[in-house]
Amino acid sequence: MSEELMTEIYNVFDPFDPPPKEAYVNCEEARGRWDVLRELGRKITRSKGATCQLYTGHRGVGKSTELLRLREWLISQNYFVVYFAANDEDIDPGDTKYVDILLACTKHLVQAIKLADENPLKGLTDWLEKRSESLKDLLLTPLTLDGLSLEQKVSEFTKITATLKAQPDNRQQIRDKISQNAPTLLQALNQFITVAKKSLPDNRKDLILIVDNLDRIVEQQSAANEPSNYDEIFIKHHEQLRGLDCHLIYTVPITIVYSERCTELQNNFDETSVLPMVMLRHEDDRINEKGLKKFREMIVKRIEEVTLKDQPHIGQELAQALDSKVFVSSEVLDHLCLMSGGHVRLLMKMIQKAIDWTEDLPISKQAVNTAIEEAKNDYRNTIFEHQWPLLREVAATKQIPNNESDREYQRLLASRCILQYRYYDENDKLQLWYDVHPLVKDLEKFSS
Repeated sequence: MSEELMTEIYNVFDPFDPPPKEAYVNCEEARGRWDVLRELGRKITRSKGATCQLYTGHRGVGKSTELLRLREWLISQNYFVVYFAANDEDIDPGDTKYVDILLACTKHLVQAIKLADENPLKGLTDWLEKRSESLKDLLLTPLTLDGLSLEQKVSEFTKITATLKAQPDNRQQIRDKISQNAPTLLQALNQFITVAKKSLPDNRKDLILIVDNLDRIVEQQSAANEPSNYDEIFIKHHEQLRGLDCHLIYTVPITIVYSERCTELQNNFDETSVLPMVMLRHEDDRINEKGLKKFREMIVKRIEEVTLKDQPHIGQELAQALDSKVFVSSEVLDHLCLMSGGHVRLLMKMIQKAIDWTEDLPISKQAVNTAIEEAKNDYRNTIFEHQWPLLREVAATKQIPNNESDREYQRLLASRCILQYRYYDENDKLQLWYDVHPLVKDLEKFSS
């Protein structure tokens, strides 16, 4: 087997790259009937007014993949969708405040919406121009507005977001100045949105803004009795977050949903939807064949994407013999899937690691076991001594307590040591349950 082919196979399992549309697998059956078009999409298409929804789930479970599917569907329903995944140029996950998100939304909305008449941008540029003098000493480079077009002036917002990222020493001073004027910025942005919605190309029905990757924000608290940045963003400034005059979807960290703030979120936002894990086992530990079938389908579809110049159909040929030509046996493949716990990104990472230990196909049992052992070591280094009894309790009860005084379970959810699943029982009642990650259960300390 050529090294070129191994390289191609390795890259179709990139854990941080959403699969192409052809490789998408709908896991609704194994996610307790959860479907992004119904959970988030219909709220938008059936509401006469603007909506603001929160969306969360474990990191790497497939949230972005589902949002990209939602974007394509909304576009097909004749909506204008602005989607952006907040990156290092937009926010610092280790230190994010509400104004950082507002500035990022401003930048991406203006970049995405090109109007024939630039007058709607004037409110934003006027806002920026009035504050350029007070900000110039704090920014990496001075704001330059003279002689620029209106759109070029608005691009100067990127200097503010760049400095927020690159200069921690000046960060709070800039935020303070922006926060003092945030209401007028929101007003100017809404003036732009109002005109934009009337001028959307192809007579689009409405404007939708989807802000991804906010679930990466790390919770920080300046003092024990002080509100955290989560409270500052999603509780204190919820009216500003939902103040943009368009349909909104924000991703949020899963720990804020599973906390004492859950009721406030439900009161402050239209919906809070959680993308569950793919259920590979039932509560009684029996294998869920529907879930396992979905994971095998994910692997097949990615393998089918593999192609070589002199062998354009090599991927399809390999996919048809997945249990012999790609993996040494179906038992080895199933074991790898089950040890992922239904976590999509982890499955892709372990497949790549198994390929690292493979000179030639098929991937051996030893390579798969090595990939599993290395993944287990990551969890071994994550868990503190006092958390082991909590994990054993969750494994036994399949539930987690939601105590304000004990946030250890939230931390274990955030680190994916505990995973959430859901299903509908024979009476069509929704059942939510939790379990310890299979890799954690396989550690010596868990059973000792």
